[in-house]
Amino acid sequence: MKTKQERCRFCHRFMGKNHDEVHCVVDGWEDDKVKIVTEEECEKCDSFESKFIEYPLTIQGIENQKIEARGTYEMGSLCEISPCGKEYEGKSFLGIYLGDLPIGIHTTYDRKSGILNNFAMTNPAIFVPELKKIVYGMESWWRIIENPEDFKGISKEDIENTWYVKLLRGFDKESEE
Repeated sequence: MKTKQERCRFCHRFMGKNHDEVHCVVDGWEDDKVKIVTEEECEKCDSFESKFIEYPLTIQGIENQKIEARGTYEMGSLCEISPCGKEYEGKSFLGIYLGDLPIGIHTTYDRKSGILNNFAMTNPAIFVPELKKIVYGMESWWRIIENPEDFKGISKEDIENTWYVKLLRGFDKESEE
């Protein structure tokens, strides 16, 4: 993305009835404030702000947000977990819910203050003793076990009956038609 128009946070390309307009919202999102602009107008604009972090930057400080121990369920709860990797062959395992643990750091930059702000991105983490590893919710199918009868194995039918898998299957059917 080389041009100011492509990089500007106020420019929205491929707009209009035929998707051939560029809309500028530098003055606001209200209909009477949105302007249709050309690339030449964008190059001359003094209100340009990049939607990307562009270098060099002057950093005035770094703030690290505290990583809170949290979770949807009680930490230490037993779980049934079926990791998605082929090497697990669809097997279910007994696991221990550890809470939502960090999987990465997300950093934002405040243009006005020059402050970098670091936040932890989290995901449910389950320790699987048999595998001697932590498996994250994003790489598995899992559920909390409240009584011994709950541990029955996560079946393909269980997976197919989740609302988001049904939604995705619906999109597949529409695209086939």
